[in-house]
Amino acid sequence: MKRQKLVLVNPVNNCRNGFSVNSSSRFPPLGLGIIASLTPDAWDIDLVDENFSPFTYRDADLVGITAFTSAATRAYEIAVEYRQRGVPVVMGGIHASMRHEEALQFVDAVVIGEAESAWPQVLADVARGELKPVYRGQWLDLAGLRAPQRDLYNGDYMFATVQTSRGCPLDCDFCSVTAFNGRRYRRRPTDEVLDEIESIPQELLLFVDDNVVGYGNEARQQTLEL
Repeated sequence: MKRQKLVLVNPVNNCRNGFSVNSSSRFPPLGLGIIASLTPDAWDIDLVDENFSPFTYRDADLVGITAFTSAATRAYEIAVEYRQRGVPVVMGGIHASMRHEEALQFVDAVVIGEAESAWPQVLADVARGELKPVYRGQWLDLAGLRAPQRDLYNGDYMFATVQTSRGCPLDCDFCSVTAFNGRRYRRRPTDEVLDEIESIPQELLLFVDDNVVGYGNEARQQTLEL
């Protein structure tokens, strides 16, 4: 039986310059790594990371793309290449979640919000040829959160990214966090975070929490424990 291939793409704005091209401003695509770890072993996975080399077309049975707003146009360019060949494209991340109607002009499906709860259904629907246009992720408890499949990341990243919590109760007007990750502050168990950190070969870690110091005495105590 032919193995299926999933291509995951981390697009980059072609016009970036200045600090944005410095190696210290690049960090691994955490969401794509988690999606890879949630994908059954029956799939071969290829992660294309434009932080290091431009995208070139490669065969796929399914494509997953993430993008910040700054790289959305580039994501759409790549998506169109696959859709023209009849390959289904699923997009997630902050931009697609906030502008899913726009994204659906270029991709077949959008995962809104956190993808962990939605991804198994996406794969099941792809297998049946019944991909839906919109999947909505749920704000799950973070105990047992899958670590990203780090062996797919380029080894030249300066930092490894770690997430100890999601969500923020502050709901600032200028911030998109609560729309994407919710107002409930959810924290991973300290021992699970430490186990993940011990498995990371890099010496430099970048914590990418929405609110890194947490909220309330319990959250602050957990931060101190780490």
